[in-house]
Amino acid sequence: MRRGCDLARDRRAAAVIEFAVVASIFLTMLVGAIEIGLQWWTCDCLQMTADLTARCIAQGACRDDPLGFATTEAADWALPGAVSVLSVDDQAASCHGMVVSGTRFVTVQIRSDLWSGLSFPFVAPSLSVSACYPQVS
Repeated sequence: MRRGCDLARDRRAAAVIEFAVVASIFLTMLVGAIEIGLQWWTCDCLQMTADLTARCIAQGACRDDPLGFATTEAADWALPGAVSVLSVDDQAASCHGMVVSGTRFVTVQIRSDLWSGLSFPFVAPSLSVSACYPQVS
């Protein structure tokens, strides 16, 4: 019976258990923060790619191959294969709800499935961005 009382008062293993609980929570928060940062960075790079693509199409420099231009721009931001779907409307009457009399806009929408194929806990939705630029006459 004496041995049972000694085990009840023994606190040496408590630190290991506390460390395991705290470390697992800390690592989950750390990995989550890294994943949120990557998602934010990817969305920002895709937004810049959409902006540059809309501008390029509006100026007529890449009107023939906008997907190729967008793919190259995304690869320059270290996101090769990030542009899954690219849609272009080069006769849009408004730009994000703004209408200018007599002006047409180029509207570019990009969807990326770059991070959506990962397994748990790194699940992410498809990212979508859009940009517009006024047509150059």
